[in-house]
Amino acid sequence: MEVIDLKLPSGGFSTSDASAGRCLVDQAQGNLGPGFGQADMDLDITMSLLLERLQQEEETRVTIYSSLQEVLQGDIKSLDRNLVRRIIHLASKDMRETQQENDELQLTAGKTLVALAGTFYNWVMYELQCHMGIMELPPIFFLITLGDMVSAYALRSEPFLVLTLSKLRFVLRLVETDQMKRALCGVVEGFARAANLKFHIGDESPFPSCRAADYGFHVLPFFNLMSSSWLTSEDLESLSQILEVAYDFEVPLPDGKLKSICFALHTQVKKAVLHFIRTLLSVQGLDDWAWDLVAYIFKQSSLSGSQMKSKNRSSQDAEEEQSIRATCVEILENLDVSINGMSQVLWPRLLEYIVPAQYSCTLTPLCRCLGDLAEQPQWEGEEAAWMDPSKGGKFPKAQGLLARLLVVASALGDGSRAHSALRGLWALHRTIHPAVGEQWRIKIPILLSTIEGHPETSQDNVWWEHLLLKFLHMSLKTIDDDAWSSQLSLELQHQTASYACSSLEKSFLYKALGTTLASCQDVAHVKSQLQKSLKSTDYMNTSEREHVVTILAFSAKGHLDLTLGTLEDFGAAMSKVQVSGIVGRLQDYHQGKRARTHRALIQAYSRIAVHAPRTELLPRVEHDITRKVLQYYMTSCQVLGINIVNKDPDLKLTLIQSVTEISRAIQDADDSQSFQFTSKEELLGYMLDFMKEEPMDSLASPVRLRAMLAIKHLSKVKPSLKPDESRNILDDCLKCLLPLPAVQQLREEGETSQDSVQIQALHELSMQALGELMRGLLEEDPTENWFMEMFHLLEPWIFSDKEWEKDRALQASSQLLVAYRDTVYCRLQEPLEQFGFLLGLLAPYTCASLSTSRLWAAECIVCLLQLQDQSRTMEAAEEELRGLREELKASSPEAVLTSSCQMAKVIGKYLPSIQALDFVGTVMDGMLSASPTCATAAGRWFHSILRENGDALLDEVPDILGTIFIRMPTMQERSMRSFLLEGVGILAVFHLEAVITSLLAKPLPMDSDTSELWRALGRDDFSTCHILQLLMEKIQHPAGTEGSSSEGTAALGPLAATCASLEMLTTIRSSPVLRELLPELLCALLAQVGRTVGQDMPMPTASIRRRQLQKGQARTVGNPCRLSMETLACAIAKGLGDKVAAELCEAGTWPLLESPQTHHEGVCQLARALLLLEIITPQFIGEVLQWTSSTTENLRVTGTAFISQLVCDPVIEDQKLLKAAVYILHQRARDPNNLVQQMAARGLGNIMYGAPEQLKKHQKAVVETLFQASFMPTRPEIMEEGMRALTRIFKHLGTDAGPLVQDVVMHIRPFFNHDNDGLRAVAFSLFGALAGCMRKRQAFYKRQVRQSLGTLLLHLEDPNPQVAKECRTTLGLCCPYLGLRRVQAALAFHIQGSEQGKQEQLLRDMCRHLAKEKPALLEDLCQAAQRHYMSPWPEIRMAAVKFTGILMEYAVPRSAGRIKVAHLLSSLQALEQDTSQEVQTMATRVSETIFKSLWGRTLQEERNHGRTLPHITSLLCFGCLKPRSI
Repeated sequence: MEVIDLKLPSGGFSTSDASAGRCLVDQAQGNLGPGFGQADMDLDITMSLLLERLQQEEETRVTIYSSLQEVLQGDIKSLDRNLVRRIIHLASKDMRETQQENDELQLTAGKTLVALAGTFYNWVMYELQCHMGIMELPPIFFLITLGDMVSAYALRSEPFLVLTLSKLRFVLRLVETDQMKRALCGVVEGFARAANLKFHIGDESPFPSCRAADYGFHVLPFFNLMSSSWLTSEDLESLSQILEVAYDFEVPLPDGKLKSICFALHTQVKKAVLHFIRTLLSVQGLDDWAWDLVAYIFKQSSLSGSQMKSKNRSSQDAEEEQSIRATCVEILENLDVSINGMSQVLWPRLLEYIVPAQYSCTLTPLCRCLGDLAEQPQWEGEEAAWMDPSKGGKFPKAQGLLARLLVVASALGDGSRAHSALRGLWALHRTIHPAVGEQWRIKIPILLSTIEGHPETSQDNVWWEHLLLKFLHMSLKTIDDDAWSSQLSLELQHQTASYACSSLEKSFLYKALGTTLASCQDVAHVKSQLQKSLKSTDYMNTSEREHVVTILAFSAKGHLDLTLGTLEDFGAAMSKVQVSGIVGRLQDYHQGKRARTHRALIQAYSRIAVHAPRTELLPRVEHDITRKVLQYYMTSCQVLGINIVNKDPDLKLTLIQSVTEISRAIQDADDSQSFQFTSKEELLGYMLDFMKEEPMDSLASPVRLRAMLAIKHLSKVKPSLKPDESRNILDDCLKCLLPLPAVQQLREEGETSQDSVQIQALHELSMQALGELMRGLLEEDPTENWFMEMFHLLEPWIFSDKEWEKDRALQASSQLLVAYRDTVYCRLQEPLEQFGFLLGLLAPYTCASLSTSRLWAAECIVCLLQLQDQSRTMEAAEEELRGLREELKASSPEAVLTSSCQMAKVIGKYLPSIQALDFVGTVMDGMLSASPTCATAAGRWFHSILRENGDALLDEVPDILGTIFIRMPTMQERSMRSFLLEGVGILAVFHLEAVITSLLAKPLPMDSDTSELWRALGRDDFSTCHILQLLMEKIQHPAGTEGSSSEGTAALGPLAATCASLEMLTTIRSSPVLRELLPELLCALLAQVGRTVGQDMPMPTASIRRRQLQKGQARTVGNPCRLSMETLACAIAKGLGDKVAAELCEAGTWPLLESPQTHHEGVCQLARALLLLEIITPQFIGEVLQWTSSTTENLRVTGTAFISQLVCDPVIEDQKLLKAAVYILHQRARDPNNLVQQMAARGLGNIMYGAPEQLKKHQKAVVETLFQASFMPTRPEIMEEGMRALTRIFKHLGTDAGPLVQDVVMHIRPFFNHDNDGLRAVAFSLFGALAGCMRKRQAFYKRQVRQSLGTLLLHLEDPNPQVAKECRTTLGLCCPYLGLRRVQAALAFHIQGSEQGKQEQLLRDMCRHLAKEKPALLEDLCQAAQRHYMSPWPEIRMAAVKFTGILMEYAVPRSAGRIKVAHLLSSLQALEQDTSQEVQTMATRVSETIFKSLWGRTLQEERNHGRTLPHITSLLCFGCLKPRSI
């Protein structure tokens, strides 16, 4: 027993105390000093020593007692008895000492006595009894020691029970402190346990037995005092023990004494009493007195229930009462009816507690008891006898029992009570009515199994009530007794007063009442009850209005006409009641009885329609029900006969509910599909108006949601809605709900927290109602087209910038998808054709800012998966999606995005490839979302779907790329464009060829978007090179009609591939990567440049042309050659370095390449550069050789020009390709294209650079080909190129030149005066080159040189400096063949000098030497000069005249007699009219000089002989007149 408030050490005895105690024991056993032995110390000496120390030392007595207790734990039977008595006496004295300041000494002394009692119990007890006075209250430690001793040695203490308690009972009134009370309770408790142990052992105890009455006599006073004055909650265990002892001892309690004691006890004592009663009720052989105990239990349960309902009770008191109530129920639950006499105690008295409502809490165990009683064999036949009214008793009627148990069974929320109530019904079936036995034997087990087998029905109370009402209806039908049914209706009406108005039990009672009236065939009674209900109802009370409506509705099941008639009579009577005064009428309209009565009537009519027999409804629904509803509604909207706007939300809700119920009733009626509800349009108008009238800034009433539900049901009634009507209805509903402010904002407008919760609930219900409406509309037209039309109505809201509108739209989308799955898909089992579109639309919002939006979007995606082909196993995917949906609740945007992308990977496997385009289009719209996170999610989904479905998207590649291309102008934000570009790259991983083909179909020249798409393919240099290889293939070998083109127009396919190559080249980062591919690439690009020289841009495709015409573009602009050339330049820059490209640019290579007139020169320049860089490969050369045989003239030009430069390099010989090149050049020399011929001639001439040793092998063919190119009448460029080539070859061959050199010499001279500067220059050059080939033909060449000397000398003044230069060079080469030493020396001297200022001196020196060495040659030179008087160049004419003057100055008539002076003068006279003033002047001067010379004298003499100048001139011309020599 715990003792409080004693001054004990806070932590028990200290370590030092314990150590001191052990030290004392050690000293007593031999370690006490020299006066004691070590080995033969015994127990007596130890105890003696300790006792001596106790008597001598005051400070350590507590420690010594502790040491003494340690010794006493061993075997002390041999301890000296005198020593024992001394210890007992000393310890008892210290324990009883009340003057001690140290409570520890008293406590340890008492514990020492308890320890001694283990061996010397009687001696210790005797010591204690000696110090217990009759009227003296023992010290507290005395009682504590006594209590501990009795508890420790219970069986030995039992003989002292009477003696001890007899002494203590006289001092009970002296106990005041709580410590003393607890100590005394400990003593009584110990003796009670001793007595209890005694009676359990029985005769085995060595002590004499005592009668239970004696024990009871001594125990009862303690019980009375403790229970009435002392008892606290901590002593319940002691009281229970006392009560158990009283029972065990069969203590005879005075009649009524127990009841009076129990009612006076504290709450906790009541519980102890109840436990005591439970023990008493478990005894066999109960008598009538036991019923008082049972009744007490029922009474306590009802008292506790009433006290719990008291408003003045504290929460602690309520908990205590609840505990008492639970105890009562527990005792009743555990009543064992099989105990002998129990059935006689309980039956039929238990029936008294069934009907009264205050005993509701005990109905479960009560019905269990009834059920157990019913299973006993003696039950048969006894029940009816006990229920005989003649026997008396306060037993309920059979109808009352049925009503009560049914209403208890209706409370499905407490399944155990419902179960027990049904068992009670079965137990009392004979009591209720004999006729129901067989039926209930079947029905009740079914109801029981329904509860046990379907625990989820605990949430469906309406369904359960329906089963019970059906059970009631069948039972009444089986009883078939109108009087019995009438009495049941009265009993039901009576029991309604026992329940609160708003309780479910009362509601069920009214349903049962209506069901009973429907089953009763006593029409008068039924009508009377209906009228009574209508008249007695307080229509101001909502619950009562609902109850009267319930009665009318359920009674209509059996009496439709009667119920409608009664309701109509009541309405007519009510309309006759007049309300006086305008104010009274207004109040009656707004808040009076009339308005609420009208609402009740509206509800009653619609509810009657719901419960009316299916076969009887349709003939009455239009006129007798719907018209009445509208009549009362319109009446409610009138004041003083004037219609006003209805602003009463309750009235609106009433009409809405009525419309809903009538619509549902029509649908459930027989033959409803052929019934045309003419009021449908009017009712729809009301519903839509109600929604539109609701404020758009608040959500204060359920009008919206109820109206939508009403529209759903009304839409299913015939006539069916037209498509436009359905669309408009849904659109109106969306506009009335989705634009509402955010839920949080709506909640903040609520005045209280309850308002906030209500607004939240209204919002959720409104969204559910919208879902139900969409489901209903879809059920009326279960097609995918209508489904998509509905979804398109949601799209603007999904794209809304307001997150809350988007959230609602996504929730509605989820609802619509579920509805489609449950209606259309379940019926057709066909996959959704718009799967891709919807997936692309919804996927981005799995990363919306609102977590609810993310979850709705994920739910939509899960539903979309369910709408796919069910032949594929999707359970795992669906489960994974739902797991990822939960992860979307994360607060981290990165985590949300990761989960969203994972969803894309999961569902991407189920996206049909034919729907990929739809997905791409809509998900790109999502990339334009205002939310960056959603836009990012759209891009990630785009990539994931492409990766997952890439293999199957081959046919969709063009359309997907087209979609990307269309979106690019509208998607300028860098991160979003990167998604598009990366998407192209992903497609290329799977279908590179298709991607390239699709991109090549874009119009030319490329716009920036197309260029960017091409560059997006270059993920790295290696992939770029691979793409370049494919593009080269398309450039070189275009498929189908891609390579074809109209005349003057470049081929579209190769040009597009070339432009694409340019974009790809721009992405190259490393030149070494490109270097391996470069030869082939340059070859392909050069060929493309060659093909497109001088070409126009190709015609675009038909679709592109249409777009151009729409934009007003007549033709695609651009230069295909320039585009190709830019690609070539980029390839060179990337592969060979920017320096090479810059050098080519500085050399003017690119302009030369672009121009058709100079393209061949540009090719030659490029070829020279490439040869220097050693980039030309055999494959390159092989391709170029093939170009020369192309049908495209431009490509033949390019190829031939390239070969013409190629043969300059030794590579042509190294690669063993010279023979082929020479052959091709021979062939191209006869090509119809002049440039090809020209380049062929140049190439043949260039062989001497690249393969000089091989030239002799091909000498004859080369020279012959070049001869034909040079001297066959063709274009000057060809002839010039041929001569230039011959020049090079003859210079190289020298004397080894063949016999054709003579023909060349003969054919070259006419070109000295050719009007083409190039031909003149190359002719002079070739003539000079032939000088080195004429060693074997000197005589021939000498003649040709002399014949050409005049021309050579005159063309030293050629207007073209290059020609003059070539002429001077040639003159220097030819002069050795003149055979005139002095002339040759003079020419050599002057030719080596400058051209200006020495020309005249050269002529004079040469003429002077000729006059001396070869005067006849002067005559030839003079004739040659005269031939040049007609030269087209004034410079040559001038030089010829001047040369003539010099010649005539050195020529004398004697040595140059063949000079026809007269003809010369005539020619000079003609030149005096020359167009050039300088020529005129020079001709006049030379003429005068001639007249003054010897030649003039000769002419004078002839004139003196009568010959005129013309005559003389003619004579000179005909050689008749010769000048005389001087």
